[in-house]
Amino acid sequence: MLANKQALIDDESLERLFPILASLNTLFKVVVITLIWLVTLGSLLVISSFPNLAFASDDGILTTITPSTINELQQAGKLKITTRLAPTSLVVPQQQVDLYIQISTDTWFAGGSHISAFDVDDTIVLRRKKLANNYTDRIDGKTWSVQEWQLTLYPQAVGAITVPKIAVTVNVADKPGSSIKGTLYTQAQHFTVAFPNKALANANHYIAAPKVTFRQKITPGKGSELHIGDAITRTLTINATDTSAMLFPDFPLSKSDILYGYRGPVESEDRQNRGDFSASKVYQQTYIVQQSGEVTLPELSFYWWNTNDEELTTLTAKALSWQVTHTPLSFVKAYWLYGLLLLGLLALTMKFVFFACKRIKKQLFPLVILFAHTVINKQYARAEQYLYWRNSDKNKRVAYNPSLRLLDDSLDDLTHELKDNKSLNRNQGQTKENLFDRWQQGFNRSNTESGQSVKTRRFYIMFWRFISNKSVK
Repeated sequence: MLANKQALIDDESLERLFPILASLNTLFKVVVITLIWLVTLGSLLVISSFPNLAFASDDGILTTITPSTINELQQAGKLKITTRLAPTSLVVPQQQVDLYIQISTDTWFAGGSHISAFDVDDTIVLRRKKLANNYTDRIDGKTWSVQEWQLTLYPQAVGAITVPKIAVTVNVADKPGSSIKGTLYTQAQHFTVAFPNKALANANHYIAAPKVTFRQKITPGKGSELHIGDAITRTLTINATDTSAMLFPDFPLSKSDILYGYRGPVESEDRQNRGDFSASKVYQQTYIVQQSGEVTLPELSFYWWNTNDEELTTLTAKALSWQVTHTPLSFVKAYWLYGLLLLGLLALTMKFVFFACKRIKKQLFPLVILFAHTVINKQYARAEQYLYWRNSDKNKRVAYNPSLRLLDDSLDDLTHELKDNKSLNRNQGQTKENLFDRWQQGFNRSNTESGQSVKTRRFYIMFWRFISNKSVK
């Protein structure tokens, strides 16, 4: 007792004498306790960063290993890949089918996933979304990181369609500063394509989509006045959801002698917004008016298969007509060749008329033509002379002589009116009536001094009747 009491007195005496010793003792205790806590926390952190896999050995003792590959993560249930199709019901050709590929991990992704290229028979495969959707999901009280890809399939033929296994490269975080990279494979998927009715099967051009609109704009509008050389622009616009612009129908140009048409640039676009897909296509047709007349742009149409209501509808762009007239310039441009031909023909005609008048004046045409010309111009005295020339081979003259007559100048058998006319100046000509009467009386005499045969007389009487349209009894 005395010894212990003496030792305490000595320690207290030392601490009183040396205060620094008490401070060092306290510091030592704090450092030791801190180191113990740091080691404990570090051990817990290291242990939690290594997911262990437990396996049973042959002797029944469980052993643990650390996953180091993608396949081991998948086998341990720490990495999953699933696929699904939408819609799951009957699909028609050209209808959009969505293929979803979902990759999930109970840690996190160290990078983006990559889908390898693949082919599906009789099907167009498009990756409309360039990136996957990244989100988290709570499963059984545990948080999972998810990457989901959405691809679109457009079958082109009827029958059973098989989507093969698809290779997907993933990069999953392993521990701070390291990751596991590898390839997963999806399960094969199947769906059936068929026509629900004969009307759709017989349709040449159609769009299979939940919603489709078809509009047209034509300039100039209905009732506008058009001229040669004017342009008509027809703009057609198709908008649809859950489809692609590459599947939209094409529209031929209108063929006509009045219109010359050509296609403008086609603007097509596929869009996506938060998983909703839409497409649009704008067609432009331009027509130049070549001729006058009625111009008509025909009706254009195609079929729409409503995938929601499963109904077939016809969408139509109405026809439009105009009346085209000539401008002075367009008329000249259109008919300049005909104009030149007409002018040439008129020039030839005038030259021929001038030539004919000159020859008629010189009495160089055949007697039949000279006779017809004098009758038309009511020059009956000349007509009588030409008949005289025709019936006398020896008395054809090259100049007009009014004293020459087909019949003799005897007035014994002429009527009183003809005697009065006979007293007129021979150069003044005669009327058609008295000239015809003279011929008729002369040809009807039993003995004429003209020496003409009955056949010749009858011919000239009939010829005169034909030209003058006068009835002869």
